[in-house]
Amino acid sequence: MKGRAIAIALIAFLGMVDTFYLSAKGSRPVPCRITGGCNDVLTSPYSKVAGVRLSTIGLVFYCAIFSLVVFDALGAAETLRWVFWLALPGLAISILLVGIQAFVIHAFCEYCLGSAVLETTIFVLSPWPKRTPAVVHSA
Repeated sequence: MKGRAIAIALIAFLGMVDTFYLSAKGSRPVPCRITGGCNDVLTSPYSKVAGVRLSTIGLVFYCAIFSLVVFDALGAAETLRWVFWLALPGLAISILLVGIQAFVIHAFCEYCLGSAVLETTIFVLSPWPKRTPAVVHSA
């Protein structure tokens, strides 16, 4: 389990760097060498939820994942099992946001796509919840 925890922590750290960079940039232009559409995506009406930049929400997400993994690795609490339950809606949101880039904005942000890849990897690596066998009651 330690190898999985280290991998998730490294990926979450990369996500924190990515989203911190975008959050720190705010609405200023960012260099976009691969996809060319970063500023279109980052200044679109879809870049905020209730006035909060998606990059800031992503930063909170990655910090939460990183914290859960570190707490588990240090033996402070068994928190690694909760990573799945954060990564599941994160995956759904990433799919939605990539779809918005493709079909609504018609531009792609390489930082956003990188974050989607990182989030998907966290989901794949996260320990899936164990199924508990159904209890059969005799009458």
